[in-house]
Amino acid sequence: MILKKLFEDFDLSIERILIKEYKRLKLTMQEMSVLLALFSIYKKRKNFSTASIAKRVELSTEEIGKAVESLMDKGFLTIELESKDGKQREIFNLDQTFKKIESLFIQDDLDETRAAQQSEIADTITLIEQGLGRGLLPYELENIRRWYDDKAFTHDQIINACKQASERMSIKYVERLLNQIIPEKILIDQDVDQALDELFKSMK
Repeated sequence: MILKKLFEDFDLSIERILIKEYKRLKLTMQEMSVLLALFSIYKKRKNFSTASIAKRVELSTEEIGKAVESLMDKGFLTIELESKDGKQREIFNLDQTFKKIESLFIQDDLDETRAAQQSEIADTITLIEQGLGRGLLPYELENIRRWYDDKAFTHDQIINACKQASERMSIKYVERLLNQIIPEKILIDQDVDQALDELFKSMK
């Protein structure tokens, strides 16, 4: 988990992220306060203690207990028994909180990419409709979406093909122009190439 490593090794301010994103994570104020306290304790030790949490939040023992139970139910926190030197102690784990925050950011990236793609598709549709002088038919719209979903061509390549086809505009002609594009050769680093070659030889 990248966020966990950044938090443990580079002192990432996970607290600031939680304060900003707690509503999107569907946390209550009390749950967030307890979670912030647990992260503060996490930096020193992972022993679970209601008393340690109480020192860091303005909540009653009962409120802390309810918040902890709710955090466990929502999958932000796990508490386990650990045996050490013949004694048992409760250890808390916040890995799921790191995962939930990472998932939130990954979804943000996906949404941003999807929105950008929708904008590019809209530009292409407008260009082709202008060339045809009419609205596109359902199968034509499906073809355009496939150009983008398959990721075989860049947006610039699609736009350039549309412009080249302006005199003979049709979806089939644009597609023919696109299929004439020669894929760029992928340059393999010499060290990587040598490593692949040695691996291939060892498999013979």
